[in-house]
Amino acid sequence: MGRVRRMTAWALAAALAAAARLPGVEAQDVRPAPDAVQAEGFRLLERLVGAVVRAAAPGGARADAGAEAVALAVELRAARDAGRVDELFAVRYGRLLGAVRQAVITDPEVLSWPLYRYAMADFIEERTGRPPDWEDLLFKVRDHGGSGVGLGTIADAVMSEVVTLHLHLENASRRPRIQEEYLARGLAGARGGG
Repeated sequence: MGRVRRMTAWALAAALAAAARLPGVEAQDVRPAPDAVQAEGFRLLERLVGAVVRAAAPGGARADAGAEAVALAVELRAARDAGRVDELFAVRYGRLLGAVRQAVITDPEVLSWPLYRYAMADFIEERTGRPPDWEDLLFKVRDHGGSGVGLGTIADAVMSEVVTLHLHLENASRRPRIQEEYLARGLAGARGGG
């Protein structure tokens, strides 16, 4: 069994909270003053991490994390439509919400598992660089009454995507310049000058 899957619910909650910010530094102290688009993205990320941490804590209700994911999806749609988040953030955050909701959703008849198993495995591998243990996933889904793969199984993947989206928000204004620099280097290399 993997390290995260052996953690108690409290240890998982503590690990998620610690991964969400630097030790002893509040999240708002870590990032530069955001513009409106960045601020909305940071707010959405913080709300999602808070919901996951609360659900993973002792006595936490997984259903609350699923309901919070749905509420955040509604907010995300409104923010995207109003231009308060960029499209890249919206797509990736939406997928993150879907993964969290699917991890906690109850499906006692295990009807949904065949539809999302490969998407969940891809999500975990793309975010952690490691494929999930299929036997462990099947055990959790089949032998736990179809209660989803669980937050512990996707915790590393969720936090990896949260960090990636955080970095995206911090660097959104630099993106065009970075793209131009790479294109210039590529063109110089194609011409034999680099």
